[in-house]
Amino acid sequence: TMPIFEEVAALESEAASGHWQIRFRWHETLHDNFQVYLASLENRTPDNDELEHFSLCQRLRKHRREDVAAGLQEFTERMVLGVLSRNGHASARPLLCLAGGVFANVRLNMRLRKDLPSGASRVFVYPNMGDGGLCTGAAALACRELGLLISCPKGNCFLGPSFDEDQITLAVGPRCTSTVLGQLEFAQAVAAKLHEGAVVGIFWGAMEFGPRALGHRSLLVRATDPAINSILNQRLRRTEFMPFAPVTLKQYANEAYTGWDPEDEQAGWHMTMCYDVSPSMRLLCPAIVHEDGTARPQVIGKNDGLYFDILSEYMALSGVHTLVNTSFNMHEQPLVCSPHDALVAFDAGACDVLALYP
Repeated sequence: TMPIFEEVAALESEAASGHWQIRFRWHETLHDNFQVYLASLENRTPDNDELEHFSLCQRLRKHRREDVAAGLQEFTERMVLGVLSRNGHASARPLLCLAGGVFANVRLNMRLRKDLPSGASRVFVYPNMGDGGLCTGAAALACRELGLLISCPKGNCFLGPSFDEDQITLAVGPRCTSTVLGQLEFAQAVAAKLHEGAVVGIFWGAMEFGPRALGHRSLLVRATDPAINSILNQRLRRTEFMPFAPVTLKQYANEAYTGWDPEDEQAGWHMTMCYDVSPSMRLLCPAIVHEDGTARPQVIGKNDGLYFDILSEYMALSGVHTLVNTSFNMHEQPLVCSPHDALVAFDAGACDVLALYP
């Protein structure tokens, strides 16, 4: 299907600046216009058959959805690689920093890391790479234009709301079935449930800033069961096109993921990069391996506090250094934010156990 997409858009050189840009076609008539087609996709309703009139839709319907997805993925990778390499963004630059919604595509990010011309040895994707995070770059640009010096020290992505013990207790009320006082005791209790095979909803600390669930608003389950993908997809009402990602203890990342580099710590922490899964990892944790043999891991260490303690205690019980980590929400619902949201998702069947910690 890639030739179909090649008719929709192509790389063209801009005469005035000499820069290469992506130019969209299919604009001669309304139903050949790609941008209008995308807008119709976003506004589609069950009783709206307007899409059927678009030339692109008619051509793509002749192919399996898997082939359409594969063709669009390859086309996207080639286009982005072409833009970066032809405009010189990848030459003589050891660090390539990227932002924009397209870079939520971790397979694309992996391709950039592996296939860019020599010079770009590391690829950093801003953790909140979509529209929700581009405000940071806009503010930085405005500061520079005003002659202001700004500093962006490495911090964390937990910038959202947090809730103390009293707020959590008030929200849960009489529904609380057990209470633990210390962080280690809490981690051991959660690890025991995970070892039994339960899906556990983790709610603790401040909410993540960005699209990834990074352990503060996550669903965790063991990754050793290859059937867990089907089980999770059914209970969360997701499609089989949505694979599940792993969280792995840092000291085991090198043996789990081919090409893992300690310098990739930020990408590993924020789940913005894809890696090939090692043969031993495929056998140990089949639930986190995509169809193409890759995974989008989160790699954590002691600085991750309670999250690290839970995974460490789970490994002590199971001998396995990895769990499935997916976002704590039902499909097409936002990530849970408050204790009330967590309870609503729990009641909807998102998890077997709800574990809340201030």
